[in-house]
Amino acid sequence: MPFTELNKFFKISFFVLGLFLQLTLEAQQATFQTESLKPDPAKEAIFLPYLAVRHGGMTAIQDWKKQNTVKYYKELWYYTESFYVKRNHFSEGLLLDESIFDMSRFESERKANEETIIIFPGFKDVIVLLPSNNLIYKPEYIQ
Repeated sequence: MPFTELNKFFKISFFVLGLFLQLTLEAQQATFQTESLKPDPAKEAIFLPYLAVRHGGMTAIQDWKKQNTVKYYKELWYYTESFYVKRNHFSEGLLLDESIFDMSRFESERKANEETIIIFPGFKDVIVLLPSNNLIYKPEYIQ
């Protein structure tokens, strides 16, 4: 092969190899991101109905999950991990069942740089919202 053809061959080969490596890296990153966002299956079962309401119901959410796996887990993270329950904040009251808690209802209370405590009268537990600057994801439909 003449030198110019060999040079062209190497350029194309490096381009194809680079493209292959980039696609492989992106696929691995998406897999890692999905795995790192997966919640405890018990939490997923508790909070999935809130996510399903936003995406057309329980059947539709399964189809949406297949087509948007990373986004599904990001949104599920928002509904399961963007807050926590602080038990026994008060000495008296009822135990708070977090399954009745739709995170998005209290988004307007979230502060930018500090945790926000949400008190439910009659309960000894409280919900603590993580600050906005600690969220790894917030769905665009949440204001």
